[in-house]
Amino acid sequence: MNKRDRTKKQVQPVIRDITPGQLYKGISYSGAKFGEETKLVKKKEHWFILFCRKIFSSIPSLGKGAKFSKKNKEAIDFLAWDLKPEEFSAAIKFTMIAAIALAFVLFVIALSFGAVETITEFTGSPLMAYFYLLVPLLLIVYVAVNFVQKLPLNEAKIEQVKALTHVPEIMGYMIMSMKLVPNLEKAVEFAALHGRGKIAEDLKRVIWNVELGIYKSLSEGLDTMAYNWGKFSDEFKSSLMMIRASVLENSEAKRYQILDKTMEQTLESIKNKMEQYARELSQPTVVLFYLGVLLPLMLIIVLPVGSAFSGQGLARPEILVLIYNILIPATTLIFALNVLRNRPPTYEPPIIPDNHPSLPKKFQMQLGKNFVDLRAVMFLILIIGGGVTWFFHLNGIILEFEGEKLTVIPFDRTEEFVLERVNQPASWFNETGENVQGMMDRGIERETALKQNALEKTMFFMKPENDVTPYNLIFGSLITFSLMFFVYFNFTSVYKRKVQEETREMESEFKDSLYVIASRMGENKPVEDALRHAQNFLPDYVISQKLFGKTVDNINLLGMPLENAVFDPNYGALKNNPSSIIRSSMKLLVDSVKMGVDVSARTLMSLSLQLKNSEKVNNTLSILVKEITSTMKTMAVFIAPIVLGITIALQKIVMISMGSIISEGSLNSISEGTGNLNLGAAGVGGGLSEQLSAFSSSISSFKMDPQVFASLVSPAEFTLIIALYVIQIVVILTFFTSKLEEDNNILATLRIARALPIALTVFVIAIIVSNTVVGGFT
Repeated sequence: MNKRDRTKKQVQPVIRDITPGQLYKGISYSGAKFGEETKLVKKKEHWFILFCRKIFSSIPSLGKGAKFSKKNKEAIDFLAWDLKPEEFSAAIKFTMIAAIALAFVLFVIALSFGAVETITEFTGSPLMAYFYLLVPLLLIVYVAVNFVQKLPLNEAKIEQVKALTHVPEIMGYMIMSMKLVPNLEKAVEFAALHGRGKIAEDLKRVIWNVELGIYKSLSEGLDTMAYNWGKFSDEFKSSLMMIRASVLENSEAKRYQILDKTMEQTLESIKNKMEQYARELSQPTVVLFYLGVLLPLMLIIVLPVGSAFSGQGLARPEILVLIYNILIPATTLIFALNVLRNRPPTYEPPIIPDNHPSLPKKFQMQLGKNFVDLRAVMFLILIIGGGVTWFFHLNGIILEFEGEKLTVIPFDRTEEFVLERVNQPASWFNETGENVQGMMDRGIERETALKQNALEKTMFFMKPENDVTPYNLIFGSLITFSLMFFVYFNFTSVYKRKVQEETREMESEFKDSLYVIASRMGENKPVEDALRHAQNFLPDYVISQKLFGKTVDNINLLGMPLENAVFDPNYGALKNNPSSIIRSSMKLLVDSVKMGVDVSARTLMSLSLQLKNSEKVNNTLSILVKEITSTMKTMAVFIAPIVLGITIALQKIVMISMGSIISEGSLNSISEGTGNLNLGAAGVGGGLSEQLSAFSSSISSFKMDPQVFASLVSPAEFTLIIALYVIQIVVILTFFTSKLEEDNNILATLRIARALPIALTVFVIAIIVSNTVVGGFT
């Protein structure tokens, strides 16, 4: 056996053990079709596919004999997921079993901690306690199973929404290529290379499958792709068919006419769908208003009244925290995020890195011409705001005018101060205090005396003139917090936003300057001459100096070729330019110049039209949602804080009215001697029975124990709960409106930072005015 045969024998077993995937993984290919050298790597699969496979491989019996439903099969084929029906079914069944097991464990834990007894105290019925405990657990099971079962359909719907902006872009690139060279293969490659989203990925997949021989021709692959997309984007299917038909036209004029008509019909279809999307936004906006503003207003009436009729403390602080600060904000946020998921992606704002040269150093903010540490400013605000707040809390502002004291801002009253004002000791309402002892001296049982004392104490401090809510402390803390919030989030976002705005201005200038460059190159002038001409012809444009001038200087002074003059990482004109539009367009310019200035000129003219069409789509959505977002902004910054501020005063009115009725019932249930209690001194007497004569027929319907009523939320606690809710709802609504207008996290953060101080100030003013109307500051 010669040496060559021995080598073959040694290599063969090694190759036999290598899979085709491992073999192709190490291959790289460089060619005109793929542009730069591309390493063939396995595409990362969706997490849901991996989850389904893992479950099926672990428990194969769960997916035995399963089949896709028609809708799920269409969605999975559209998404090009390598997912089998057995794997999908196994994931659904496993999720259901796991969710039921989790619900059972939570149910057992709740029982062990006495949840049924606790809920029974509120409902008065063990059966209803089990109902309230089981319904959320069953809801968890339903949500989990429904999430897994509907996930392919939801993912397909998201891609369908994204196609509203990706389709015109892809069609524009294909039409651009077809006008230059009427070759369908080149047009598909060009669109796949420069396009975005799933459509571009599918075009790349079609090209690859044609090369592998899966499709006999590109037309067959495009037919399959059009069929898959037709159920989700009819305009893409029809546009693709028209572009294919244009290839059959021998006349260039007729071919151009078909291509122009294709783009026109695509834009019109997209515009109609955008208008439909904007119309459908009106209902979610109303729902957000009901959830975020009206529901809290209604609950503050329903919960105390429900407490009175049921005899349970439904308006206790912990329950209100659960409702106002957890359930309602969480529901509102989930609903808002679900609405935003269906928003068509339009303009993609540039991503500004933290090391961009136009940005100050981290935690630095500009004051005049100097920079100061952001944390030092926040600490200064905390010290000053805290000091002023504490001063107003203890002293208020009292001025002397012509020998008389004028209270501008009253200090925060304490219980001791209020009781001293009515000539009662500080221990008057204690369980061992004078009020309880006096009732017991008149023969009233201690338990009854304690209940009556708790009711009298609550009613006494609920009255506006006896209110001990530390408004100055709460208001000052809110304003201080809002200012610190503003300083941090505003000054960590405003500089990046400024760079984004400058970049967007450059993009707008770039679209206009393409005509100038293309017209110059159309005269067979070299590209550097066309760039210099654009620089001189448009001297006021920022892009003239930062891009065109820099490129020309790199070519003339540094002797760089065009590609390096633009894209060199150290000296290129696009260094530190975050615009993907300008970068991709300049890449197109550089590539087209290699085919001649005439081809490049025609390419730039087509590119300019393409960018204008993309701008039309963006502007269409912005105009359509502007009316809705302007209403939402007003609601978030002004209406919601005003309504919730009024809710603070309304809560007092409801509690006082309800407490008066309970007090009347309590007085009637005590012996005749209790009518002579020292209520006048406590501030709860003064013609109470005469004022409540109209409610005497309803008193029997109120079952609430006076001590239960005393455990309901106090004005101070309710003010804190609503203040926190205002912060939450302003952040959610402002985030929603900002993301609805533009999918830009920097802009959303900036708007939240600026809206919160205004909203909290409006909230504070609303509380002061509403309390003044009901006699709050007297």
